[in-house]
Amino acid sequence: MSNCNEHGPTNGTSIINPNANKHAYLIIAFNHWDLLEKLLHLLDDKRNDIYIHINKAIKDFDFDYFSNVCKKSDLFFLNRLDTSWGTNGLALVTMSFYEKAGSKGYSYYHVLSGMCLPLKNQNDIHEFFTKNAGKEFIHYTLPAPIPQRIYERYSLYHFFAKYIRSDNRFIQILLGGILEPLSLKIQKLAGVDRQKKLRDQLCYGSNWYSITHNLVCYINTHKDEAEKLLHYTFAPDECWLQTMVYNSSFAESLFDKSMQDSYMASLRAIDWARGNPYVWRKEDYSYLMNSDFLFARKFNPDIDSQIIEMIYNKLIIESRE
Repeated sequence: MSNCNEHGPTNGTSIINPNANKHAYLIIAFNHWDLLEKLLHLLDDKRNDIYIHINKAIKDFDFDYFSNVCKKSDLFFLNRLDTSWGTNGLALVTMSFYEKAGSKGYSYYHVLSGMCLPLKNQNDIHEFFTKNAGKEFIHYTLPAPIPQRIYERYSLYHFFAKYIRSDNRFIQILLGGILEPLSLKIQKLAGVDRQKKLRDQLCYGSNWYSITHNLVCYINTHKDEAEKLLHYTFAPDECWLQTMVYNSSFAESLFDKSMQDSYMASLRAIDWARGNPYVWRKEDYSYLMNSDFLFARKFNPDIDSQIIEMIYNKLIIESRE
C-alpha cells in the first residue's frame, strides 16, 4: 500500500508505507518567528519532512525566507485556515496535515506548536521511535465518560466561540462575552444534547501528539465522521482524535493506556499547574534536559530567551558530533 489516498485500513492492521524511515512534523505557528526558525534548525534532518501552518490572519510572515531555512528536510506549507482560539480550526489543520503527509507515508507524524522545542537530538528521537514502533503517543486527561462541564464543549452549539478572543473589543464583548454564554444558557434550558449517542465515548486531552502511519490512514478514511464532531463545538482539537482512538483498536497501541493525565503519554513536557500553560525558564533547564520527554511546550523569548538558547546550543552541538 503506497499511501492513504489509494487505500486505508479500517482497523489497526499493519500496512506498508514508502517512507518508513522518515518522520513528518506539523508545526502550527502564530508568532515568534525567531523561535520558529530555531525549531526548524533543530528538526532539519534528512530523515524528517516538515509541514508548516500559518494562521490565515497573519500578515507579517516571510514565506520566501522560511522556505530556505531547512537544508536537509523538505519543507511544505499547508493551505492557510482560520485557527481562532476555541474553534475547529486547529483540528481541521491537523486533518489537512494527515491527509497531505499521509499520501507520502511516514513512520511517525508529530504535531507541534511554533512555541515547542525538541529536548533530544534527532538521533535519539529516531532511535526512540524505532524501539517503540507501532505505539501511539497521545495524551488523555481522563478516559470516557468526561465531566459534564467538558462534555458541554461538544454537546452544545458554540456559535460565537471564535469571538471570545476577538481583537475587536466591541465584538468580543457583544458576541463572545454576551451572546455566547446566553446562547449556551438557552440551549441548556431547551435540553439540547447533540452528542447524546456519544455521551459515554467522548474523551479529551492535549492536541499535540505523535502517531503512526496506520493511525493516519485510519483517520483519513474516517475523516467525515470526525468532522461531524467538530462543527460549532468548542476546542474540538482536544477531543476528536482521543475519541476516535478510544473507540478503535488503536487504543490497544497507546504508549500509556492509563489515560490519567500523564504528559509522558505524548512525550511532551507541558505544565498546566503553573501556567496556561507554564512558560519554561532557564531554571527549568536541568529538569527538562534530564527528563525522558522528547519535546517541550511552551517557550516564549519575551519571557525567557536564555533557556531557548541553552537548549538550542546543546542540540546543535550534538547534531554536529
